[in-house]
This record gives sequence, C-alpha cells and structure tokens, in this order.
Amino acid sequence: MFRAIARFLLASALVVLTYLNWQLLYTPLLEPVQGSAAINQDVVAQLQHLQGRLHNGAGAQMQELYPEGFVYLNALYALTWTELLPHLPPASALHQQARRETEWALREIQSPTAQSIFEPELPLSYGAFYQGWSAYCLGRYLHALPPAQRDTAAVRRFKQQCALIATALHNSSSPFPESYSGAAWPADGVMCAAALAWHDRLAPPQYHGVLQQWLGAVSSRLDAHQLIPHEVEAGSGAVRTPARGSSQSQLLNFLVEIDSAYARPHFQRYRALFLTSRLGLPGIRESARGTAATEDIDSGPVIWGVGGAASLVGRRTMQRFGDTTTALGLRNSIEAFGLPWHNDNRKSYLLGQLPVADAFIAWGNAVAPQQQLRAAAGWRTSFQLLSGAVTLCIVGLWRLTNRKKQPSPDA
Repeated sequence: MFRAIARFLLASALVVLTYLNWQLLYTPLLEPVQGSAAINQDVVAQLQHLQGRLHNGAGAQMQELYPEGFVYLNALYALTWTELLPHLPPASALHQQARRETEWALREIQSPTAQSIFEPELPLSYGAFYQGWSAYCLGRYLHALPPAQRDTAAVRRFKQQCALIATALHNSSSPFPESYSGAAWPADGVMCAAALAWHDRLAPPQYHGVLQQWLGAVSSRLDAHQLIPHEVEAGSGAVRTPARGSSQSQLLNFLVEIDSAYARPHFQRYRALFLTSRLGLPGIRESARGTAATEDIDSGPVIWGVGGAASLVGRRTMQRFGDTTTALGLRNSIEAFGLPWHNDNRKSYLLGQLPVADAFIAWGNAVAPQQQLRAAAGWRTSFQLLSGAVTLCIVGLWRLTNRKKQPSPDA
C-alpha cells in the first residue's frame, strides 16, 4: 500500500513538473480579423469569458470582496476592449462588440450604483479613485474612435470631469486628492493626472501647466527610495506607507503616459527594488527589497515575498517600459501557475472564480495585441535545470519503490 501511494505521488509530481515546463513555452495565438492585422485571440477569449461574468453580476460580486471592486472590474474590462479597438476593422463583428461592450462598461462606471460607493461631498466629488478611473477610461475610449464617431455628450462629460480634476489638483495642498474622507492613495492621484494627459491628446491642450505643477508637487513627496508612496496623509501628502509593489506596478502604467521622461527613473528604481526571482522565474515583490513583508487586500496573496497583484500588473508594466524579457517571463509564469482554462471560445484563470484577476491578466496581455513578445534566450533555463534535477530525484525514488525486499539470510 505504501509503495502504491508513493508511486502515485511521484507520478503526480512528474506530471505537474512537465505541465509547468510546457506552459512556460506558451505563445498566444495571433489570427487576422476579417483580413486585417492579426490579433491576440487569447485576449479575445478572455474578454468573452469576462463578458459573460460581468453581465451576470460579477461587478457586484467583486464589490463584496474589494472596496472598489465594481468600478475596478468594469474599468479594466473597458480598457482591455479599448486596447483592441484600433487594430480591428470597423466593419468587423469584433469591432462592433468592442464598442458595444466598452460603452456598456462605461455606463456601469457612470451609474448611480457605482457612484453610491463613493462620497460626493469630497473636495473632488466622489474622490480621486472614482473620478480618476472614470475619466481615464472614458478618455481612452474616445481617443480610440475617429473624431466623427465620438458621441458629443460623452466628450462633454469627459471634459467636465477633467475640469473638476484640474481644479481639485490646482487647489489642493497635496498632489494626491482624497479617495475617501481622510484617506489618500497616490495611485489614484496618478489616475487623475493621466486623465488630464489624455484630454490634451483628444482636445486642444489645456492642462500642460497643471500637470507640470502636479509633477513638481509629486517630486516633493516621494518616499525614502524616491518612489511615489503607497499611502499618504490626506491634505498634506506626507508619506504614510512607502512604495509597494502592487501600487507601483499599477501607477507606472499611467505615469509613463503623463511624462515618459519623468517616469523612466521611477521605473528603474521600481525594477531594482521590487523585481525578484523565485526558482529561476521572475516575480514582483510586494515589499521593497530590504523592508518588512506585508500582505493585505491591496496586495492580494503574497507567496514567498512575491505579490499576486504586483506580479499580475507588473507583467504589463515591464512591457510598457520595454523590458520584454521580464514581461514574457511574468506572462508565461502566470500561464504556468494561474490554472488557465479554455472552454469553447472563452479563457479564464484560477478556475474562473476571481473575475478581477481575469480582468487584470487580460488588460496586461492586451498591450500591443497584434505583436508577439520577444525575450532574451535562456530566460527559463534555471527553472528547466532545476526541473531536470527534480526529475532525476523522482526517477531515483521511483526505482527505490520498485526494489524488492531481499529475503533474510536466515530465512
């Protein structure tokens, strides 16, 4: 009986090891859409899965788990479709679906249900998180459309939101407006500034001065590592919690759109302090190298110091800043350990039980959806060598379980 159990465990370990190594070879399928440039079909499959979940109440479900789950999920869903739009033929069914679903998600974000989560009486009405994500998603969508196809009411609403944001940033003593009464997270302030940056791409530039003033204020409130903090004191902007992997991975995606020259050294410091390796595979730490470990609702699960949220979003961050080897390593590690599942034309992760994780993965994979990622040769070699060593151990233990007990000489 013992031998049977041992063999089962050894065989299972070998299957898992083979599966992980196979998944690390993952390459997404790129196929043309009605004769146009090829599009990442895995992202499309992820969006098809998310569409079913969102239209069946996933936003409300995520709100029960996360303080901003409803808006977060709809925003990431809208942004992922928006990434695909410029690469889809206007006459294609997929293009029409992308527009329809993005507009549906934007209506959800602008709905009374979404607004009821936040506080309208704040200096920036409904707070920096809501106004930042809401305006940013709308601005990105409008920018993805030809001018003649932009809804005038949506353009007007976007400009009104940007005006509110600009006034709040100009009048505030801190570059990071409150998201809730007495609580301010700099990543939300970055979203607000990013919305203004997209305004000036969409319409005649109006907020360059506000953004330069904002960047100057940000520079005066960095943490000890010269990074944007995770949490600050409301009103003053003084550091309450230094930079963490989850918020850095997120905000750098938007800081680069505000001022790429300003963002580049921030990315380099982030990479030096948070990028790590486990078993030869890349991961993003939740806590900066040399600081105490932390884990909470923002970080998601932290395993061996590697943050779940930091790594999921860090996959996109690395690609945005040109580190395609790390981006591919993170992407394929997610494919290896994230339990991806294909069902018809849909794809989900983690058994489809956490739509916000699916949304973050889809958003990360939607960067340049018409191109294959390229990585330096040998990025997975350390893991493969370790796998080979473990396989040899498994084979050796298997042989031991097959050895017959020798009879005693006195028998």
